[in-house]
Amino acid sequence: MRKLGKKENQMLSLHLDIINPAFGEMWRQFEPMAFDEDAESVELEICNNNFRLVANPKFWKKCTQNRKLFIICHEFCHVIFGHWLINEKLDRNWSNIAQDIQVNEFLIKWYFKNEKLGNDFATVKTVFRHKSSLVRSDQHYIYYYYLLMKCLWKLK
Repeated sequence: MRKLGKKENQMLSLHLDIINPAFGEMWRQFEPMAFDEDAESVELEICNNNFRLVANPKFWKKCTQNRKLFIICHEFCHVIFGHWLINEKLDRNWSNIAQDIQVNEFLIKWYFKNEKLGNDFATVKTVFRHKSSLVRSDQHYIYYYYLLMKCLWKLK
């Protein structure tokens, strides 16, 4: 697997330090980011008893600098929030969507409030759409998971 170039690695490290020094330190402590054509976009994986980000090179190339930083911080938040610990009682796919909502809401509130990142990621507004005003933000992913399950139950 091809690794991220040294220049881009250092630039991302500097920008992550500016966003939050904890993100910069995680970037330096993780295994170096790698590229894999089989990755859908950017994925978190365990490598050598450590975490590593693996990106689809075509996807990564299309991302703006701010989007790359958001994506990296997004994956770091999954680690910080313990989302990599799988709860066998929950549906994995729906749980992942709920976790993405939690992470994205957190990042938008605290670090990327005025950034133009697009609307192709899971937030309260994009997932719950016209009912989003009824959904609280800043919640644990379990809250979003059970809301999603209620929505699915109503569709049956």
